[in-house]
Amino acid sequence: MTKSTNAVRVLVTRPKHQQDSFLARCSDAGLDTLSLPCIDILPVDCSIDAAEIDAAEFVFFTSRNAVEFAHAIQPLPWNKASVYCIGRATQRALAQFNQDLAHPPIEPFTSEALIEWLKTQPTIKSALIVKGVGGRNLIESFFEQSGATVNIKDVYKRVTPVVSDAERHRIFVDTPPNIISVTSDDVLRNLVNIAGPTYANELHATPIIVNSERCADLAVRLGFDHSPIIANPPGDDGQIDGIVCWLEKQKHT
Repeated sequence: MTKSTNAVRVLVTRPKHQQDSFLARCSDAGLDTLSLPCIDILPVDCSIDAAEIDAAEFVFFTSRNAVEFAHAIQPLPWNKASVYCIGRATQRALAQFNQDLAHPPIEPFTSEALIEWLKTQPTIKSALIVKGVGGRNLIESFFEQSGATVNIKDVYKRVTPVVSDAERHRIFVDTPPNIISVTSDDVLRNLVNIAGPTYANELHATPIIVNSERCADLAVRLGFDHSPIIANPPGDDGQIDGIVCWLEKQKHT
């Protein structure tokens, strides 16, 4: 946990290996942080060979994790591939491995936006989708319904970390957060499960910031008391801006 003269505490729930940058950004903004990783990302047994990449007209990475775990299997850049992604974080992850994109992400950086754009493009006959086990399958379904050959590569899986009773008490009672940063539906569901019935009231009473309307709707269904703040744009920049804006409003209420 970082400590500043500011009493505002942000609970950071993203995977542990992806927290450092956001923790630093919070510190720079004068915010204290609590770390409670609500999801672990682990590799799965998967192979990706050059022939499969070359055969695909459309190579799609669903997330930053998909990029990093795929790189461990078949090092990037995949120079002959027409590569696409949804969000800026995935775009930055690809850039770190010198992977060019066939087209930049489509605002507002959702699967739905990418699908609408694809409908305006020439028909794609073969797609390679690099993703995690489970998750949304909108892109996959779009291509299947259009008659394309779809090759799915699940390169990682998501699991819920084990959190001790003492740690849960520390987070929700001893040093409760003022606001919670949530990056995905899976993280939000796991957070609710980690809190459990024992700390449900404390959790539901805490404001949260999320990356999408979809996740905001899920928070409402899960019983959170406050209307979720939606980061604009999705990701670290939008979350920091949203938290700072929320904090300013609190000072005037």
